[in-house]
Amino acid sequence: MRLLLKILGGALLLGVLLLLVFLIPAHLQIRSVEPGVPTRPELRELLGASDGPVRLRYVNTSSQRLPTGELGHTVFVVEWANGDLFMIDAGMDVPTAIKFGRLVETTLGAGEATSHGTISDLLGEAVARVEGVAFTHLHIDHTQGIVPFCAARGKGATLFQTTWQTDLQNFNTTEAEEIIESSCLSRNGIGSEGLISVDGFPGLGVAALGGHSPGSTLFAIAVGGHLWILSGDIANSKADLVSDTGKGFLYSYVMVPENTGRTEMLRGWLTGLDAESDMTVLVAHDLTDIRESGLAEYQR
Repeated sequence: MRLLLKILGGALLLGVLLLLVFLIPAHLQIRSVEPGVPTRPELRELLGASDGPVRLRYVNTSSQRLPTGELGHTVFVVEWANGDLFMIDAGMDVPTAIKFGRLVETTLGAGEATSHGTISDLLGEAVARVEGVAFTHLHIDHTQGIVPFCAARGKGATLFQTTWQTDLQNFNTTEAEEIIESSCLSRNGIGSEGLISVDGFPGLGVAALGGHSPGSTLFAIAVGGHLWILSGDIANSKADLVSDTGKGFLYSYVMVPENTGRTEMLRGWLTGLDAESDMTVLVAHDLTDIRESGLAEYQR
């Protein structure tokens, strides 16, 4: 019996050591990404852009019921007067959405996932007008939909990424990076410092964030005198953002290595922005709050 306990203890210790070897590089990497965040005056400069966006809409590609609301895998579509579209995130195709949904059922107690179609299905003919693409971060539930997008769109769209999103990968982002590398998108690096303007898309601002993933990125869109701030997965819900609630030890230290000090700082900063009368912060997966924000859903 004593020998068996020693074997089990040794196996457990070995497992812990292997897990640490796997996780420590990702934790060190995410802690190396701590850029300065834009000031409110810098963000408000976007409101003065000539020929800025005429509308921002969301597309609900798949969803699941949670005890506290509805979790969605949203894509945001920015439109200009000339018809050009800029797509932020891409959702997933139907099989991937259902498979990913099973993981969410297990970890968050969500209901069964419902896929509403790929982003190319939901955009229809408008997919040909998507000239720019970007991702809040390179997790598979935000990026895999670029495969059906490319099948429908073909070449012609440009992917805009911060240096950190392009260069820094971990075990949660390598699959998405491979998808992007073999996709129809041409890549355009836009740096990583400060509030970045995107050539050809006035009124759209980009800022590197870190915290959740090394390539986590914020997007600010000025429409009709109002700033919409897309915060990605810095928090799982708007309520968690405002109440400064983290994601728990298992998630932030094992499943998705996060810089929890950084995400805490970002939650406070984003909550302050959301309190401004001319700014609204949207959390990528909080479909209930997105609907209540008054943002229109994309209709073909």
